[in-house]
Amino acid sequence: MSLSRPLPAETRRRLNENDRRWPFKLGMRAVATLFAFIAMILFAVTTSESKKNYGGNDWVDGMPLAPVLLALFYDPLVIFLTLYQRHGRPIHPGWHVGVDLFVWALAVPSVVFSVGDGWFWYWQPVLLEFDGIIPCDEWNFWSYQCNPLIYTLGKMEIAANVFLALILFIHFTLFVFACIATHKWRKANKKVTATERRNIESTYHRSPEEHKELQLPDYTPRAEVSRSDVDHDENPFKDPGHNAGPSEDGNSWKDVERDALKYS
Repeated sequence: MSLSRPLPAETRRRLNENDRRWPFKLGMRAVATLFAFIAMILFAVTTSESKKNYGGNDWVDGMPLAPVLLALFYDPLVIFLTLYQRHGRPIHPGWHVGVDLFVWALAVPSVVFSVGDGWFWYWQPVLLEFDGIIPCDEWNFWSYQCNPLIYTLGKMEIAANVFLALILFIHFTLFVFACIATHKWRKANKKVTATERRNIESTYHRSPEEHKELQLPDYTPRAEVSRSDVDHDENPFKDPGHNAGPSEDGNSWKDVERDALKYS
Protein backbone atom coordinates (compact mmCIF):
# COMPACT_ATOMS: atom_id res chain seq x y z
CA MET A 1 0.00 0.00 0.00
CA SER A 2 1.34 3.40 -0.93
CA LEU A 3 1.81 5.90 1.87
CA SER A 4 0.33 8.67 -0.29
CA ARG A 5 -3.02 6.92 -0.75
CA PRO A 6 -5.90 7.58 1.65
CA LEU A 7 -6.69 4.97 4.25
CA PRO A 8 -9.23 2.31 3.26
CA ALA A 9 -12.66 2.49 4.85
CA GLU A 10 -12.11 -0.81 6.67
CA THR A 11 -8.92 0.48 8.28
CA ARG A 12 -10.66 3.64 9.43
CA ARG A 13 -13.54 1.61 10.83
CA ARG A 14 -11.18 -0.54 12.89
CA LEU A 15 -9.29 2.50 14.13
CA ASN A 16 -12.48 4.24 15.23
CA GLU A 17 -13.78 1.11 16.94
CA ASN A 18 -10.60 0.58 18.92
CA ASP A 19 -9.72 4.17 19.82
CA ARG A 20 -11.46 7.41 18.91
CA ARG A 21 -8.30 9.37 19.73
CA TRP A 22 -6.14 7.62 17.15
CA PRO A 23 -5.66 10.75 14.94
CA PHE A 24 -4.43 12.72 17.94
CA LYS A 25 -2.08 9.98 19.16
CA LEU A 26 -0.61 9.18 15.76
CA GLY A 27 -0.35 12.90 15.03
CA MET A 28 1.66 13.38 18.21
CA ARG A 29 3.98 10.58 17.17
CA ALA A 30 4.43 12.17 13.75
CA VAL A 31 5.32 15.51 15.35
CA ALA A 32 7.68 13.76 17.78
CA THR A 33 9.40 12.09 14.81
CA LEU A 34 10.03 15.48 13.20
CA PHE A 35 11.31 16.97 16.46
CA ALA A 36 13.55 13.95 17.04
CA PHE A 37 15.08 14.29 13.58
CA ILE A 38 15.88 17.98 14.14
CA ALA A 39 17.21 17.36 17.65
CA MET A 40 19.39 14.52 16.40
CA ILE A 41 21.07 16.80 13.85
CA LEU A 42 21.59 19.60 16.38
CA PHE A 43 23.03 17.36 19.09
CA ALA A 44 25.23 15.48 16.63
CA VAL A 45 26.71 18.67 15.15
CA THR A 46 27.24 20.21 18.59
CA THR A 47 28.99 17.10 19.89
CA SER A 48 31.20 16.82 16.81
CA GLU A 49 32.24 20.48 16.78
CA SER A 50 32.87 20.56 20.52
CA LYS A 51 35.14 17.55 20.36
CA LYS A 52 36.97 18.80 17.28
CA ASN A 53 37.66 22.32 18.58
CA TYR A 54 37.92 21.84 22.33
CA GLY A 55 38.88 18.18 22.64
CA GLY A 56 37.66 15.68 25.15
CA ASN A 57 34.54 13.55 24.99
CA ASP A 58 31.49 15.76 25.17
CA TRP A 59 29.10 13.17 26.60
CA VAL A 60 26.76 15.92 27.76
CA ASP A 61 25.58 16.52 24.20
CA GLY A 62 25.96 12.85 23.26
CA MET A 63 23.72 11.56 26.04
CA PRO A 64 20.50 13.11 24.64
CA LEU A 65 21.01 11.15 21.42
CA ALA A 66 19.73 8.00 23.19
CA PRO A 67 16.10 9.13 23.74
CA VAL A 68 16.13 11.07 20.48
CA LEU A 69 17.16 8.05 18.40
CA LEU A 70 14.73 5.80 20.25
CA ALA A 71 11.85 8.18 19.52
CA LEU A 72 13.02 8.56 15.92
CA PHE A 73 12.87 4.78 15.49
CA TYR A 74 9.76 3.87 17.48
CA ASP A 75 7.29 6.60 16.53
CA PRO A 76 7.31 6.09 12.74
CA LEU A 77 7.32 2.33 13.32
CA VAL A 78 4.08 2.60 15.33
CA ILE A 79 2.49 4.75 12.63
CA PHE A 80 3.45 2.33 9.86
CA LEU A 81 2.36 -0.79 11.75
CA THR A 82 -0.96 0.68 12.84
CA LEU A 83 -2.02 2.12 9.50
CA TYR A 84 -0.41 -0.02 6.82
CA GLN A 85 0.74 -3.32 8.29
CA ARG A 86 -1.98 -4.16 10.83
CA HIS A 87 -4.67 -2.22 8.92
CA GLY A 88 -6.18 -0.58 11.98
CA ARG A 89 -5.76 -3.45 14.43
CA PRO A 90 -4.36 -1.97 17.64
CA ILE A 91 -0.94 -2.68 19.09
CA HIS A 92 -0.95 -3.94 22.65
CA PRO A 93 -0.80 -0.84 24.90
CA GLY A 94 1.80 -2.50 27.09
CA TRP A 95 4.38 -1.87 24.36
CA HIS A 96 3.60 1.85 24.42
CA VAL A 97 3.81 1.92 28.21
CA GLY A 98 7.31 0.45 28.18
CA VAL A 99 8.82 2.35 25.25
CA ASP A 100 7.24 5.74 25.99
CA LEU A 101 8.32 5.42 29.62
CA PHE A 102 11.85 4.62 28.49
CA VAL A 103 11.95 7.63 26.15
CA TRP A 104 10.81 10.29 28.59
CA ALA A 105 12.73 8.71 31.49
CA LEU A 106 15.93 9.01 29.44
CA ALA A 107 15.02 12.49 28.27
CA VAL A 108 14.75 13.92 31.79
CA PRO A 109 18.41 13.43 32.83
CA SER A 110 19.53 14.25 29.31
CA VAL A 111 17.92 17.68 29.46
CA VAL A 112 19.22 18.27 32.98
CA PHE A 113 22.85 17.44 32.16
CA SER A 114 22.82 19.13 28.76
CA VAL A 115 21.38 22.36 30.13
CA GLY A 116 23.48 22.25 33.28
CA ASP A 117 26.77 22.03 31.37
CA GLY A 118 25.91 23.88 28.18
CA TRP A 119 28.18 26.22 26.29
CA PHE A 120 25.80 29.12 26.86
CA TRP A 121 26.91 29.31 30.50
CA TYR A 122 30.32 30.52 29.28
CA TRP A 123 28.94 33.55 27.51
CA GLN A 124 30.19 36.84 28.88
CA PRO A 125 30.08 40.49 27.81
CA VAL A 126 33.11 41.97 26.17
CA LEU A 127 35.40 44.36 28.07
CA LEU A 128 36.77 47.25 26.03
CA GLU A 129 39.96 49.18 26.66
CA PHE A 130 40.09 52.96 26.79
CA ASP A 131 40.93 53.27 23.10
CA GLY A 132 38.08 50.90 22.06
CA ILE A 133 40.32 47.93 21.32
CA ILE A 134 39.06 44.50 22.36
CA PRO A 135 41.94 42.46 23.75
CA CYS A 136 41.31 38.70 23.56
CA ASP A 137 42.90 37.99 26.90
CA GLU A 138 41.65 35.94 29.83
CA TRP A 139 38.96 38.54 30.53
CA ASN A 140 37.51 38.45 27.03
CA PHE A 141 38.30 34.88 26.02
CA TRP A 142 34.65 33.75 26.26
CA SER A 143 33.22 36.85 24.63
CA TYR A 144 31.53 36.74 21.26
CA GLN A 145 34.22 38.86 19.60
CA CYS A 146 37.04 36.56 20.72
CA ASN A 147 35.34 33.16 20.68
CA PRO A 148 32.24 33.21 18.47
CA LEU A 149 32.10 29.42 18.12
CA ILE A 150 30.83 28.83 21.66
CA TYR A 151 27.94 31.20 20.95
CA THR A 152 26.99 29.16 17.90
CA LEU A 153 27.30 25.93 19.87
CA GLY A 154 25.33 27.39 22.75
CA LYS A 155 22.48 28.46 20.48
CA MET A 156 22.39 25.00 18.92
CA GLU A 157 22.30 23.42 22.38
CA ILE A 158 19.40 25.62 23.42
CA ALA A 159 17.43 24.74 20.30
CA ALA A 160 18.21 21.03 20.65
CA ASN A 161 17.12 20.97 24.28
CA VAL A 162 13.89 22.76 23.41
CA PHE A 163 13.07 20.04 20.88
CA LEU A 164 14.11 17.36 23.38
CA ALA A 165 11.83 18.89 26.01
CA LEU A 166 8.95 18.79 23.52
CA ILE A 167 9.72 15.13 22.80
CA LEU A 168 9.70 14.49 26.55
CA PHE A 169 6.31 16.16 26.92
CA ILE A 170 4.81 14.29 23.95
CA HIS A 171 6.00 10.88 25.11
CA PHE A 172 4.92 11.54 28.67
CA THR A 173 1.43 12.34 27.34
CA LEU A 174 1.45 9.19 25.21
CA PHE A 175 2.65 7.24 28.25
CA VAL A 176 -0.38 8.42 30.24
CA PHE A 177 -2.72 7.46 27.40
CA ALA A 178 -1.04 4.04 27.18
CA CYS A 179 -1.46 3.47 30.92
CA ILE A 180 -5.17 4.28 30.66
CA ALA A 181 -5.56 1.96 27.66
CA THR A 182 -3.73 -0.85 29.47
CA HIS A 183 -5.97 -0.44 32.51
CA LYS A 184 -9.08 -0.64 30.33
CA TRP A 185 -7.73 -3.69 28.52
CA ARG A 186 -7.00 -5.54 31.76
CA LYS A 187 -10.36 -4.54 33.20
CA ALA A 188 -12.15 -5.88 30.11
CA ASN A 189 -10.30 -9.20 30.36
CA LYS A 190 -11.19 -9.52 34.04
CA LYS A 191 -14.81 -8.76 33.23
CA VAL A 192 -14.94 -11.53 30.64
CA THR A 193 -13.35 -13.97 33.09
CA ALA A 194 -15.84 -13.03 35.81
CA THR A 195 -18.73 -13.52 33.40
CA GLU A 196 -17.51 -16.96 32.41
CA ARG A 197 -17.13 -17.89 36.08
CA ARG A 198 -20.70 -16.84 36.86
CA ASN A 199 -21.99 -18.82 33.89
CA ILE A 200 -20.25 -22.00 35.05
CA GLU A 201 -21.43 -21.59 38.64
CA SER A 202 -25.05 -20.94 37.62
CA THR A 203 -25.15 -23.76 35.06
CA TYR A 204 -23.25 -26.56 36.81
CA HIS A 205 -23.60 -25.39 40.45
CA ARG A 206 -19.91 -25.77 41.12
CA SER A 207 -16.78 -23.69 40.86
CA PRO A 208 -14.80 -23.50 37.60
CA GLU A 209 -11.93 -25.36 39.28
CA GLU A 210 -14.20 -28.27 40.25
CA HIS A 211 -15.82 -28.20 36.83
CA LYS A 212 -12.43 -28.50 35.16
CA GLU A 213 -11.43 -31.46 37.35
CA LEU A 214 -14.62 -33.36 36.47
CA GLN A 215 -14.11 -32.98 32.75
CA LEU A 216 -13.16 -36.12 30.83
CA PRO A 217 -9.58 -36.17 29.60
CA ASP A 218 -8.98 -35.54 25.97
CA TYR A 219 -9.08 -38.66 23.78
CA THR A 220 -5.64 -39.80 22.74
CA PRO A 221 -5.66 -42.46 20.00
CA ARG A 222 -3.44 -45.45 20.56
CA ALA A 223 -0.41 -45.82 18.46
CA GLU A 224 -0.96 -48.48 15.80
CA VAL A 225 1.59 -51.25 15.73
CA SER A 226 2.44 -52.77 12.41
CA ARG A 227 2.88 -56.47 11.97
CA SER A 228 6.54 -56.02 11.28
CA ASP A 229 7.00 -54.50 14.76
CA VAL A 230 5.84 -57.72 16.48
CA ASP A 231 8.59 -60.16 17.26
CA HIS A 232 8.07 -63.41 15.42
CA ASP A 233 9.06 -65.39 18.49
CA GLU A 234 6.31 -63.71 20.55
CA ASN A 235 3.56 -64.41 17.99
CA PRO A 236 1.14 -66.96 19.56
CA PHE A 237 -0.32 -67.86 16.16
CA LYS A 238 2.93 -68.79 14.49
CA ASP A 239 3.52 -72.23 13.08
CA PRO A 240 5.86 -74.17 15.38
CA GLY A 241 7.50 -75.79 12.40
CA HIS A 242 7.60 -72.69 10.25
CA ASN A 243 11.05 -71.43 9.40
CA ALA A 244 12.47 -74.34 11.32
CA GLY A 245 15.96 -75.25 10.48
CA PRO A 246 16.98 -78.51 8.82
CA SER A 247 16.76 -81.79 10.70
CA GLU A 248 19.58 -83.16 12.75
CA ASP A 249 20.94 -85.24 9.92
CA GLY A 250 20.94 -82.21 7.68
CA ASN A 251 18.62 -83.80 5.06
CA SER A 252 16.30 -81.11 3.75
CA TRP A 253 14.13 -83.67 1.90
CA LYS A 254 13.10 -85.20 5.22
CA ASP A 255 12.04 -81.77 6.38
CA VAL A 256 9.81 -81.37 3.36
CA GLU A 257 8.37 -84.86 3.89
CA ARG A 258 7.69 -84.07 7.54
CA ASP A 259 5.81 -80.90 6.64
CA ALA A 260 3.76 -82.78 4.06
CA LEU A 261 2.72 -85.44 6.58
CA LYS A 262 1.82 -82.80 9.15
CA TYR A 263 -0.59 -80.92 6.87
CA SER A 264 -2.05 -84.08 5.18
